[in-house]
Amino acid sequence: MLNNIFRALDQLGITPQKRAIHIQFSNPILNAQVFLQRIDGQHEINQGIRAELICLSTDATIPLKQFIGSQVAVDQVTDSGQLFRTTGIIIQALQGQSDGSLSLYKLTLEDPTTLWKKRRNSRVFMNKTVVNVIEIVFKEWQQKSPLFAASLSLDLSGLSQNYDARPFIMQHNETDYEFLTRLLRSEGINWLIDEAQLIVPNSSAAIQPQKLRLIDDNSQYQALARRQIRYHRSSATEQYDSMTSLIGQRSLQPNSVHIQRWQADALEQEQGAGSVQSTHQHSAHYDNASLGLEDAWHFSPAWMQDLNGEDGATASGNSQIEKLNQNLGHYHDLQSKYFTAQSTVRDTQVGYWFQLIEHPEIDQHSGSDQEFLITGKSYYNQNNLPKDLNQQINQLLQQSHWQNANTQTNTEERQANTLTLQRRSIKIVPEYHPQQHRPSVHPQRAKVVSPSGEEIHVDEWGRIKVRFLFTRNEDHEHDGGAGTNDNDTDSAWVDVLTPWAGEGYGARFLPRIDEIVVIDFFDGNIDRPFVVGRIHEAQRSPTKFDNAGKLPDTKKLAGIKSKEYQGEGFNQLRFDDTTGQISAQLQSSHAASQLNLGKLSYPKDQAESEDRGEGFELRTDQWGAVRAGEGLLITTHAQAQAEGEHLDAQPAKQQLEGNQANAKALSEVAKNQQTDEIESLDQLKAFADEIEADIAKFNKAMLLLSSPAGIGLSTNEDIHLSADGQINQFAGDSINLSTQKNLVAHVSGKVSLFAAQGGIKQVAAKGKFEVQAQGDGMDLLAKQGIQIISTEDRIEITSPKEIVITAGGSQIKLDGSGIFPTTGGKFEVKAGQHLFMGAASVSVPAIDLPDCSAKQADAAKNGSAKVILD
Repeated sequence: MLNNIFRALDQLGITPQKRAIHIQFSNPILNAQVFLQRIDGQHEINQGIRAELICLSTDATIPLKQFIGSQVAVDQVTDSGQLFRTTGIIIQALQGQSDGSLSLYKLTLEDPTTLWKKRRNSRVFMNKTVVNVIEIVFKEWQQKSPLFAASLSLDLSGLSQNYDARPFIMQHNETDYEFLTRLLRSEGINWLIDEAQLIVPNSSAAIQPQKLRLIDDNSQYQALARRQIRYHRSSATEQYDSMTSLIGQRSLQPNSVHIQRWQADALEQEQGAGSVQSTHQHSAHYDNASLGLEDAWHFSPAWMQDLNGEDGATASGNSQIEKLNQNLGHYHDLQSKYFTAQSTVRDTQVGYWFQLIEHPEIDQHSGSDQEFLITGKSYYNQNNLPKDLNQQINQLLQQSHWQNANTQTNTEERQANTLTLQRRSIKIVPEYHPQQHRPSVHPQRAKVVSPSGEEIHVDEWGRIKVRFLFTRNEDHEHDGGAGTNDNDTDSAWVDVLTPWAGEGYGARFLPRIDEIVVIDFFDGNIDRPFVVGRIHEAQRSPTKFDNAGKLPDTKKLAGIKSKEYQGEGFNQLRFDDTTGQISAQLQSSHAASQLNLGKLSYPKDQAESEDRGEGFELRTDQWGAVRAGEGLLITTHAQAQAEGEHLDAQPAKQQLEGNQANAKALSEVAKNQQTDEIESLDQLKAFADEIEADIAKFNKAMLLLSSPAGIGLSTNEDIHLSADGQINQFAGDSINLSTQKNLVAHVSGKVSLFAAQGGIKQVAAKGKFEVQAQGDGMDLLAKQGIQIISTEDRIEITSPKEIVITAGGSQIKLDGSGIFPTTGGKFEVKAGQHLFMGAASVSVPAIDLPDCSAKQADAAKNGSAKVILD
């Protein structure tokens, strides 16, 4: 053959006017080298276009990469002589056998969305509708891929509904095709690849970009230009194309749909309208209810927008359940009945409808029951070549082991197609099976983020914001970098799993900025992430109790340690399970405030540390308080293995009662000796009675200190004892007072001292010993002698009125009138000299004793225990 395939065909009489199909490449070099012999194609709503092209060339050395990425248009001559165009991109090229004069090439044509299948990505979107996401990704493709931009445009005119703004959408290890079609399926939006120009004036007309039409309502589908298709036999003598076969197909499908999911803000399982019965009659023998074929789904929880509504996301609710319920029901109806038609009509186009006429059964219907929407098309067409050339081509096909899918479809027809049809009135929706169309997900890492300056950023539910580690800056430029900004714009609010979550109670450990958290997904839904835990890695070392040590050296320590917000302090609950040093500690680093229990030891930076005591220690470098509103017992009475009641104060009660009995006996002795009884005996008994023996509790909010081995009070400063009632001291032995300075006792009432045995001794080693009765008399009584002795100075007895000395019936009285001795016996005076002189008198010095009575009265009137003496 000649060097140029078209020149050779022209010589065989196969001129362009006699060709049934034409091909045009965007690569002009190929247009002069390649002749299209046959096309086998498939086209479906919610799928796309794919076709195999068998091409001829006299050049066996065309580089295959010349084909790859080339736009191509295939024009089929219709029964009216028009050119019906199908375009696409060559995504695969195979070189077949060559016999020296003729070479075969098999090319695979697909629509431009096939490029989406070649790019896999992971990214996030916040507060976007599905349509928003489609537009964003589509625009990015147009900017990044000249081939895509030249091959496909986006047509949203077929959308008639409003779509929810979702707070969070994630693409994860999905191709863009998987991702975008998943979103479209979830909203019940159909996608259709259509031609910008179905009919072209000539085969050299410029290749126009195809259209990706998004459609959500059947009214948006257009009618074929011919509008009607005739049902008629097909033969070579027929002038016009027709439909030759129409077969209806029915299958049993679920006839009701029930959707339920968790609605977090309502705290309940949401079920929408419940089980919704299909209006489509599936069987002539049973109604839908009696068939009971329910498609019941438990979906992942409803999305939860910002609780304050600040993110602009649509609030979740029943509307989403009802919409999904309807879409699933529509799809089951689609699958339950459809039609398959055999046709020779070359200009049938998927996504267009027509009226079927001259069909014996369909003609009995009227209106929309005669109108059919083409949802799928499988077709073939080929050029009619001379017999010898056909045989040559077939032999090369066999040698190449290439089989055409439709070669044997209809041996009498040069071209034909199989159409999948739905009545135009039946709602078209894409298939949506969440378990199949969602990506497979597994736990992954994320980093906690927050606004600038905030270490902890949560909402009212304790949800956090994270940055998913797979996000890249170039994928998130569309939204100001949201997703990669390392702040609160990088995600929607994400739930945090907690081991305990009651109404206002539970466990709360909120993740903090830059912590690495582990993310899982509710029901395997990539758009419903939640935090299951946190991980220590690299420089983010595991918990260091007391800011000391590291694993595995400190592996015997367990517990919880927090960190001061924007500071270096901490709180910790530490359990030390070291053999022989088992202990527990509750600590705040502020003022080293600690409660230490068990075998106390120093903070560990190795496996063991030195002991520092046993038992418990409550300590702080600042102030401390122990407060118990119903009573407090502090005791050193042992209670082995904590087997008794925690307020068991029987030893103290018994000791108090014993001392009360001793004091009562002594008080009786004092009473017999005509001195004052102890007034507080009843109070002491009442105090002891407040200690319950059987149920080990206090009946009043009292403080009880008790020890079998002594109680010591010691301070470098003062000790203050104060009581609005009485202060009682009882001892089975002595009460000893000793001071290095003064002992001062002030009593508003009286002072009464009684010594049953052994007497009373008061000694002033230095200084004056002074006793005064400022408001009354003074009595000194002794059963035996009374001695008044001054060892170095005089003894002075003074009275402003009278002094009387009486003994054994004799008396000396001294007053202002004179001195009057009186005796019934001898009056004897011995002196070395007797001098009797004239009268004289001695003045008595005035002694001013303070008067306390008025002040006592005032104090009693005011209810004060203090009397202030000026």
